[in-house]
Amino acid sequence: MIPPKLLIVFLLALSLASVSGANNYYLDSIAGDDANTGTSPELAWQSLAKVNATVFEPGDTLHLKRGSIWFGQLKPQGSGAPGKHIVVRDYGQGDLPLIDGNGVTGEAVIYLHNQQYFEFHNLEIVNDAGEEGDRRGVWLSGSNVGVLNSLYLKGLYIHDIYGIAGQSLTAKRTGGIYIAMTDDAEKPSRWNDIRIEDCTIHDVRNSGITTQNETTQGIHNFPPGSEKWTPRRITNLYIANNTIYNVAKNGMIVRLADGGVVEHNLLHETAIGADGKGMTGNTIFSRSSRGTVFQFNEGYNNRSNNYDGCLYDADLNSPDTIWQYSYSHNNAHGLYWGCTVQRDAGVIIRYNISQNDKGGIFVVNYPTKGTTIHNNTVYIGPHRSPIVIYERGRGGKGRRDYTFYNNLIYSRSVDATYEFNTDPERGYNREIHHNLFYGIEPPEYSVDHIVEDPQLIEPGIGGSRIDFEDPNRLPGYKIKASSPARDAGVFTADDGGRDFWGNPLSDGTTDIGAHEWTEED
Repeated sequence: MIPPKLLIVFLLALSLASVSGANNYYLDSIAGDDANTGTSPELAWQSLAKVNATVFEPGDTLHLKRGSIWFGQLKPQGSGAPGKHIVVRDYGQGDLPLIDGNGVTGEAVIYLHNQQYFEFHNLEIVNDAGEEGDRRGVWLSGSNVGVLNSLYLKGLYIHDIYGIAGQSLTAKRTGGIYIAMTDDAEKPSRWNDIRIEDCTIHDVRNSGITTQNETTQGIHNFPPGSEKWTPRRITNLYIANNTIYNVAKNGMIVRLADGGVVEHNLLHETAIGADGKGMTGNTIFSRSSRGTVFQFNEGYNNRSNNYDGCLYDADLNSPDTIWQYSYSHNNAHGLYWGCTVQRDAGVIIRYNISQNDKGGIFVVNYPTKGTTIHNNTVYIGPHRSPIVIYERGRGGKGRRDYTFYNNLIYSRSVDATYEFNTDPERGYNREIHHNLFYGIEPPEYSVDHIVEDPQLIEPGIGGSRIDFEDPNRLPGYKIKASSPARDAGVFTADDGGRDFWGNPLSDGTTDIGAHEWTEED
């Protein structure tokens, strides 16, 4: 006989388990059967249709068997709750579970609408076809719902998404991962706590990862912090450790982020166009975002055939965004392309390395209230002809305020230049000082510069796919103890606290370039 107290504990535990909804379900495309309960590997379901007809409860986990292949869409119903996410993930041995959209248009291979507290792990996603179409790998969608919380995409392998290559808003909806509100006429709607980590995305049209609000296409007219932007913003956005390549246009489009971090991502072969001959597009750009930090990212082989083409772009309404500790090389343009608006201020580009980039390395394009470019190191090989500082002067009338200091420019090319805009309606208010120029004449507006050999250890041998956790990464761009760049820079109080390698910036003096020399070096 069970003692009364023990019986009460047992019944209470059973009751809590039943209301928690913490059930495990299994899906096996080969040995499963939709007539099964789905509650064990031996009683697995078989079809996506069975899953899509199921309303999952907070705490539930749906396990997809490795080695299985399904054709169609995965659209599970239900929402999780705080601390009780609904999780969709792999189990077993072999290849990742594969979901092939088989050319489906209009939604996505994995599609959620007005759902939250969901996670997807370790799935392979394909949506190929014979011609372009309105296709995506994953779409997190919402409308007239208020705040949707905690949606995590981790370890996904997304490839061969045959969307639309182009500049149109329709084209920009297509690609690997798309996070977008579709309607907020009745209730302003937004996202909180979005995480995209450890995903591989390749061979997609149009873009790799995109965030958007479709209902307000003029959102760039509403500055961050305004009454129309605030209820549509994305808070707690984290995009990290993803690999993105062979992308028709942009690797990432980060819209509406309020803060957030984009870091440790590797992107290459971007802006390749529909036929491999290139199209315009910066590799990572922000728009209508405030205070977002982009760091420890590597981007190379952007194939733009005209404008754009940089690793980074602070686009319209990107105040207080920070672009730092990253590695740009062999891109159609260079490290940074600014397309801000007049009210944008506080944009910072610091402690990055550019190697053998082409086109414009630092492009100060649209009006801005304040852009600061400092402590970057640029290497220009003998067969490059970039424009180091490029005042392109597009984006309408208005003043362009920027400062360019503590940067180290090392050139082995006789064709590297500068291009300054003297159009009085553009009103460039530039401050260029305390930089080191070696192998290239200082620009005409420069003051207090150095023209000596900076004594870099071995520039030009940076390579690709660096490990940002490795303290010895890109050692050729460190300066020697006898370098004239040591202590020759202007001290910056709000400098991020570290250099490209993690050396502290705390001795009251500043070296020129991305390296702050220490005794350990």
